[in-house]
Amino acid sequence: MRSALSAFKFLTICGRFDADKLSPKQIGAGALFFPLVGLILGLVLALLNRLLEPYLESEILGVALITMLIVMTGASHLEGTQQTFDALPGKPRGENKPSGIYGFLVVLLIVLFKVRAAEVIGETRTLSLLVTPVLARWSLVMFLYGSTAVADSSARVVAENVRGWHLLVATIATLTFAVFMLGRTVLWIGLCLSLLALFSRAYLHYRHGGITCNQLGALIELSETLSLTLFASLY
Repeated sequence: MRSALSAFKFLTICGRFDADKLSPKQIGAGALFFPLVGLILGLVLALLNRLLEPYLESEILGVALITMLIVMTGASHLEGTQQTFDALPGKPRGENKPSGIYGFLVVLLIVLFKVRAAEVIGETRTLSLLVTPVLARWSLVMFLYGSTAVADSSARVVAENVRGWHLLVATIATLTFAVFMLGRTVLWIGLCLSLLALFSRAYLHYRHGGITCNQLGALIELSETLSLTLFASLY
């Protein structure tokens, strides 16, 4: 139960207001529950979509849905995304200087792609909104497991506490749920997200010597964007 609470605080706005900051060990130990937190976020989005869909045009509804997702996560993942991409182009290894143009542009593109995808998904929008946060946080478990090379000590402790059985149980539960909701086509989306996680980790190990905590939020944002885009294209 404590691990589930740690995962919820880490991945939602609750962590912004918690006076007792989570330790990296607590975050890693809660990896099993990352997809469960995604399910809670997805349920809120799905219910909001069902509530507002009869009254709002799809363009406005897409903005409302993605705004709610940003609020529920406290924009912490977008913040990590900005800092991650500020540090990527042309920076020495280990140097991380936020507030550059690269991070801002990536955040802008992510929000635009999400809003547009949410607009055009169509009849499966409710189920897609339910499943997308689950898949994105499952990809984070895959990203962390086996990340032996890290660029900061906090990320190392997080990765060391993600166990193989965490990944196994999270994978079985996530894919079973996704297939039950949307059919076997969703497995292709799961494959794309797993490749994104693995290739991103390999690149960061090669380019920066490992991962940092900022990149965890960036992976979630990229995974959600890719997932929504694929749902809009395949369904």
